[in-house]
Amino acid sequence: MPTPFSSLPRNSQGLASQSLATQGLATQGLATLSSRRREESGNIMVMFTLMLPFVMVPLVGLGIDATMLYSVKAKLQAAVDGGAIAAAQSLNSGVNFTAQQATAQKTADQFIRANFVVAGAFSGVGGYWGAFNLNDTNCGGNPCIVAAQDNANKRRTVSITASVQVPLLFMRILGVTSGTVAATGQAARRDVVLVLVLDRSSSMSPTIAALQAGATYFTNQFTSGRDRLGLVVFGGSAIVAYPPSDWNNSTPTGPDTNFKTTPDTLSSPNMLTSISYIVSASNTGTAEALTLAYKELQAANQPGALNVIVLFTDGQPNGITANFNNTTSGVIKASSPCSNKTDGGGALNSKSMLGWIAQWGGYAAGGSTNGHGIFGRMQTDATSQTSVINWLKNSGTEPTLGASASSGCSYVSNSVNIPTDLTIPSVDYYGNSTLGVNVAPYTTVDYQQAEIWGNTSECNNGSRATLTLSKPGDACQVGLASWNAADMAGRMIRSDTNLSPVIYCMGYEGNGGDDPALMRRLANVNVASNTVYDSTKPQGLYLQIATVNDITPAFQSVLAEVLRLAI
Repeated sequence: MPTPFSSLPRNSQGLASQSLATQGLATQGLATLSSRRREESGNIMVMFTLMLPFVMVPLVGLGIDATMLYSVKAKLQAAVDGGAIAAAQSLNSGVNFTAQQATAQKTADQFIRANFVVAGAFSGVGGYWGAFNLNDTNCGGNPCIVAAQDNANKRRTVSITASVQVPLLFMRILGVTSGTVAATGQAARRDVVLVLVLDRSSSMSPTIAALQAGATYFTNQFTSGRDRLGLVVFGGSAIVAYPPSDWNNSTPTGPDTNFKTTPDTLSSPNMLTSISYIVSASNTGTAEALTLAYKELQAANQPGALNVIVLFTDGQPNGITANFNNTTSGVIKASSPCSNKTDGGGALNSKSMLGWIAQWGGYAAGGSTNGHGIFGRMQTDATSQTSVINWLKNSGTEPTLGASASSGCSYVSNSVNIPTDLTIPSVDYYGNSTLGVNVAPYTTVDYQQAEIWGNTSECNNGSRATLTLSKPGDACQVGLASWNAADMAGRMIRSDTNLSPVIYCMGYEGNGGDDPALMRRLANVNVASNTVYDSTKPQGLYLQIATVNDITPAFQSVLAEVLRLAI
């Protein structure tokens, strides 16, 4: 059993007493420490209480006021950024840069004040977080909104600085009643070089007035003196209708800045006047129209600007412009009675047949009665029509190559079918292949994506026979070759890395309709059905237009896209 404490040896009892004494001292020490801690805690609470009005409240207040200032700055920054973009877009207005600058400054100010409300005696409402004294006019004696020209980079810029005062809440304790926040923004408007390409084919007859209204509105939204605009009008053949000096000119100058302000005469009309004289006639030579538009962009030669082609058409391509007696394209018709020398030399120099052919009345396979030609080129014929306006007003079919016409020679007439011994050239006059190319992602059977290919009343009438260039009298074959030539024209245009042109396409569906697959390829639209979409090239836009009432809105949509890219 345990030994009683009293029975322990003496030394052991002494140690036990000492241990108890030690325990007593420890207990006393703990009590002292606890008391000291309570005293320190009390001191901390006193210090915290003393700091609360002088340190903690200002810190919390500073956080709240800083959050409020940040919110106001974000709101002001959004208004400034929007004002800069709106001002850059408004640079279309005004006949010179001084007028454009004034318009930009007014537009920016109105946009900022409409999107950032400040308190004031006459505002009738409180400002955003009580903000007041918005300043976007005077920045240290200089204007806060500045529009400038950057000719080297083919653009104009709008720079904005704006500031506003914000009443503070908690910082008033320290005597600070308000704070100032500022925001800056800049937007640039690239110069635009644009060629409008308008279809005047005979099927456009009920649509011409609506097309003229839409094209006139569109043209008026660009800036004379800065933007450069041109016009190509096409039927079976195409003509540069503005600048008029580029018609029948081997060295064109390209779109110019005077498209609205050129002194207006019938012999030298401005672009708006040219649009007003368009009448419908002829076929649909899309490839030549696109190529002439591209040549106009090349003639202007404005890298750094936004280079654009805008195509409006209501039908599938059905015309080819070529030299039909040229060894380069593998076509030989030695019996040609032509005496006009236009092919640039060679054994067949005296037998040139430079013009265009087209199909008439549908794309039926095997229908020899649907092929007609050869007709003279509008772009070089200054004999049958002596001015751009004469060509635009001419409602008849372009003349055949007559023996007395400087543009060519007599071969066949409008009432006579294309002879079976004449073949379709492998390339058109501009080098666009009528066979397509076998260079990925393109193939030589891409023409099978054409709308006419699977239509039972068109090419499918011949069980989808393969493309045969030896049948110029076959409407299906002319249509497929024309489709290829237009497709290759688009490929050529997009391959230009110097100008980086963008193509916008509008297809009117009311007169039989365009070819959606071709339009998407030309515009480089990113859809699954477009097998040649190239993400490294500029992407355009394709709009399908259902009724004449949708034409002007379509032009407005294209305008918005052009200006979006220009900003």
